Amino acid sequence: MISEQEIKNIAKLAHLKIKDEEIDKLRNDFSSILDYVNKLGEVDVSQISETANLSNFSNVERDDIPSRFDKELLIDSMPKQRNGYLEVKKVLYND
Repeated sequence: MISEQEIKNIAKLAHLKIKDEEIDKLRNDFSSILDYVNKLGEVDVSQISETANLSNFSNVERDDIPSRFDKELLIDSMPKQRNGYLEVKKVLYND
């Protein structure tokens, strides 16, 4: 069974706040999911050929042609700016 500390680590990595009373339910849920996934190891696939992709689709690619744009027009169109740079919300956390 998955441990309480593992649940807390997963919640931290996912930036989720969980209550102490939710941990036991999550332990049971995670354990049952992992048990179900482990059953896939019991399936005999020795007679099935390996395939990477069953569709006939292929990637559509285009030439990478650089284009110029007006930097000042872009910066002026943004709601927040500082010293000639775009100001955006913080996306990195130091936990």
